[in-house]
Amino acid sequence: MKKILIFGDSISWGAFDDEKGGWVERLKTRYLDTFSEGKRIGVYNLSVSSNNTAGVLETIESDIEKFNKIEPEEYTLIFSIGSNDPVYVDTKDNVGVPFDSYRSNLEKIVEISKKYSNDIVFTGLMIVDEEKTKPWSENEYWENEDMKRYNDEIENICKKYDLDFIPLWDVLTKEDLSDGLHPNAKGHEKIYRRVENFLSEKLSL
Repeated sequence: MKKILIFGDSISWGAFDDEKGGWVERLKTRYLDTFSEGKRIGVYNLSVSSNNTAGVLETIESDIEKFNKIEPEEYTLIFSIGSNDPVYVDTKDNVGVPFDSYRSNLEKIVEISKKYSNDIVFTGLMIVDEEKTKPWSENEYWENEDMKRYNDEIENICKKYDLDFIPLWDVLTKEDLSDGLHPNAKGHEKIYRRVENFLSEKLSL
């Protein structure tokens, strides 16, 4: 059985999709339908709300080992992470994960992942609606300039290590964002279609 393990934050966890529970849940349902065809592809959502690259790095190996203890399988590892890294609190000097640490975290995630799979995929980040994210809460700020810089570094890392990259920067519009940061059901559907199309075409799933 092929297992797709997805590591991410509240967006891949499914926040604000009140119709189908998020793009990962839609992907899970899609591949459950293939069991009758004998393909047996399972999707497992290991996303955690508010997570960032440091959080994924802290738990990735133990998460994968839980699956290995049951039965080692053929894994595709998908990382949809990074949206919480460029957030800053009060001032731009107080960043959630500074850029150099972010780059280092991504490279360490790749290093660990290569122990378990050759199918490693990163999604890119998405736009925010700055009218709602400056600030998003009382003192938390997300800006598109920062998001794009962190997004581009994911793509750079993928090129450096010859990994698959699914761009999402062009997928959403402001109308697809529920609170300026998280996609609504329509936005999750758009992300799902981009990811599913990639998996179907590039990984022959």
